[in-house]
Amino acid sequence: MRVSALSALLLLAACNGDDDARAPGATLKIDVIGEFDAKASRTVIGGPRDVLMNATQVGLVDFDADGRVIPGLATSWRVSDDGLSYIFRLRDARWEDDRAVTSGDIVAVLRRVVAPDSHHPLKAILRRIENAPEVMAGKKPPKALGVHDPLPNIVEIRLSSPQPQFLQMLAHSSMAIIRKGEFPPAAGAFRVTDSEGVPIRLAANRLYYDASAVALSAIELTPVPEAVEAVGRFRRGATDVVTGGTIAGLTEAQSVPVPQALRIETTYGVYGYQVNVAKGATKDVRVRRALSIAIDRTALVLEQLDLPAVVPVEGLVPPNLPSYGAPPAPSWINLPVEARRNEARALLAEAGYNLDRPLDIEISLPAAREHAAIAAAVSQDWAAIGVRTRTVTRSAAAHAKALTGNDYQLALIERLSPVDSGFFFLSPYSCAAKTAGYCSKEADRLLDATRTMPDLDPRRNTLQSAEALIAAEQPAIMLFTPVRWSLVHPRVSGWADNISGARPLSRLDVLPQDMGDDK
Repeated sequence: MRVSALSALLLLAACNGDDDARAPGATLKIDVIGEFDAKASRTVIGGPRDVLMNATQVGLVDFDADGRVIPGLATSWRVSDDGLSYIFRLRDARWEDDRAVTSGDIVAVLRRVVAPDSHHPLKAILRRIENAPEVMAGKKPPKALGVHDPLPNIVEIRLSSPQPQFLQMLAHSSMAIIRKGEFPPAAGAFRVTDSEGVPIRLAANRLYYDASAVALSAIELTPVPEAVEAVGRFRRGATDVVTGGTIAGLTEAQSVPVPQALRIETTYGVYGYQVNVAKGATKDVRVRRALSIAIDRTALVLEQLDLPAVVPVEGLVPPNLPSYGAPPAPSWINLPVEARRNEARALLAEAGYNLDRPLDIEISLPAAREHAAIAAAVSQDWAAIGVRTRTVTRSAAAHAKALTGNDYQLALIERLSPVDSGFFFLSPYSCAAKTAGYCSKEADRLLDATRTMPDLDPRRNTLQSAEALIAAEQPAIMLFTPVRWSLVHPRVSGWADNISGARPLSRLDVLPQDMGDDK
């Protein structure tokens, strides 16, 4: 007897529901800071959409709770001795509609990620896949990309030069093998059961290849636009976890009375101000340099944050990347603060600014007391060299729009990488990125040269040379390395802090109320 496709799907849904009923588990309530955009599955790092993809989808490889790479859709992989070939053997994995995941699906998704019109957040650092730059530029067809499916359960990815962090990149949630659609069928640990309201409701996916290891039966995911609001919900017991916090909301999170709830992580990241180099006073490089030189970053970090994970950043790349080493130091780094400010005043005078013609600077900020306090401290440093500063506070969406449209003089940016990659922090200043009007063909040449360098030391040296060139033009004024924070109730088990920000919800469980609460 033949069963129609519709009947098969209905039967599958019923079986999923029966399994949930037979194996009840806890429901995790998680608030994720940020706006939810159903269409942004491959355009953002972090936020509610990213967490949803992490829960419902999976890539060739995955992260465990400690941020280590483990098997995902691939049960195993082999890396060639020269580091240029990765061969993955796929498991029998299926989406929730019972369609099998094949090597052809992996190839199709990776081609979409590097397509010319893709806005994937890791696109720039995937350029070492064979022929990726040419495919990204539209100079070669998608089929030229070095990703092949010789058998339905075998995928080979070929690189133009070794990339030690390649598996970490593939494990990131944005690299999940996702079918098209706003809420595509799940292949991960959970499936969406209600996407219409808030919270978004998820249930355990019994077709997930490791379903027996998932303790939770359901997740209620609530997008919360403002960090302070999310902290308030945690205080009231409305949620078990708040995640997605960086500098905004940190002060409020630090005041939560639940012991050990606040989790603060070191990041691969930078916090500072993007500078518009295309118009106005900041078109003059002397102005940009003066503004950077005048800031006492050490005092700023101690007075505003005073956390071991927060350290000053004078250039463009954070100083804690193992593969990158110590970033090139600016010429003024060892000068006393007052000597630096004298140098800044001299640069402003050369640019035509003085007491009779003071420099006026405007900083665009998303709303948060921490951003405002940091900007106020920076403004005091600038006041010491005769600069007048005003801030413009926008909603998160309006701030993002201003950045995209170059509608600012200085604008706050927090740039966090999920992997150890110096190139991630330099690629926004390539000519192709068109960031705030900045372009250096010589820096571009150096950045491009690193793609085919097989050895780490020459590659690192070349990246640092590119950073020195770009930083000398000061298209951004970085201040420090930000942190990532979460609030995790003691009754939630399985949570582990890690620098990559890996959040596998499938590894979590929730203890009964009376076991997790403090007496």
